[in-house]
Amino acid sequence: MRWDVLEKLARGAAGLVLAFAAAAASAQAPQPPHDPQTSMLPDAKGAVPWSLLSKTAIRRVDGKLGPDFPGPLRPLHGKAVKVQGYILPLEAGQVHRRFLLSAWSPSCPFCLTAGPEAMVEVQAKSAVKYSLEPVVVQGRLELLPNDPAGMFYRLVDAEPGTLN
Repeated sequence: MRWDVLEKLARGAAGLVLAFAAAAASAQAPQPPHDPQTSMLPDAKGAVPWSLLSKTAIRRVDGKLGPDFPGPLRPLHGKAVKVQGYILPLEAGQVHRRFLLSAWSPSCPFCLTAGPEAMVEVQAKSAVKYSLEPVVVQGRLELLPNDPAGMFYRLVDAEPGTLN
């Protein structure tokens, strides 16, 4: 075999190895943190704003992590409110009485799309029809300082609603 052919093969193999090494390194590079302000559902007039709900911070108390609700959100505890969001079903079906409402459009039916600051557990007294579009539900808001499932908010006695 000619030396010039072997040399070209060796250079090609070395280039391929470098390309794979670069791809592996970039795949392992740290990813930027998720920013919940980039494409969240915009605040709707007449509904509790997601921009307020998403300001709930996580704090450590007695070795456990929990929510630190912002001051303007605390007076809404126990009050009748409306929330607009995307339905994340917890069970199969076209109508739901218990589901999550998210500020983020679901990209996968089996994937959670946000953290607890951008989701509300809904316990409806009447069934809500599933939709790929944002829905409005109204009910009594509960702020959950120590929920075993890690939720920050729950809407109870909920039913379908409309925005004014």
